[in-house]
Order: sequence, then C-alpha cells, then structure tokens
Amino acid sequence: MPVVEAYTLPVDEMAQVAASSGLQWVNSDSGKVQAAQTAVAQEPQAPRVPRERPAVVDVTDEPLVLVETKRDLKDMNLPFDDARS
Repeated sequence: MPVVEAYTLPVDEMAQVAASSGLQWVNSDSGKVQAAQTAVAQEPQAPRVPRERPAVVDVTDEPLVLVETKRDLKDMNLPFDDARS
C-alpha cells in the first residue's frame, strides 16, 4: 500500500468558517486521540474463520415433474367459518 503523508488541518481557518455560519469549532484533544489509536492498534486481531462450503449438489438429467400445489378451498371447512355462522 502507498505511504500516506500526514495532513495538518488548518484549524484557524476552519474555526472562522464555523464562526461565520453561527457555529463553534470544537477540536479533539490530540493526546487522547493518539492514546485511543494506540489502544486499538494493540488489540489482538480476531482469528479468521473460513466459511463452511455447502456440499455439492448432485445434478440429474432426468425430466422435471410438475407438482400441483393449488388446492380448491371452496368446499373446505375452515375454523374461522364456524365462528361466523
């Protein structure tokens, strides 16, 4: 990866922009930011758990079978029909 150079934010200019908009510029404490970055860098990396691959599906060349799934419900007695009568 390419090396990234440090960038210093022009805090005075940003504070003026915020003030001209009616806002107040709040800056982070650089010591606390550095301490937090150091603490995060020192944490151990989580182990990489590879995913389990599903078993290979056996594909057959036999013709497909049509299965009728629609039922004619007009003659079927349903539980909520008894409550209405």
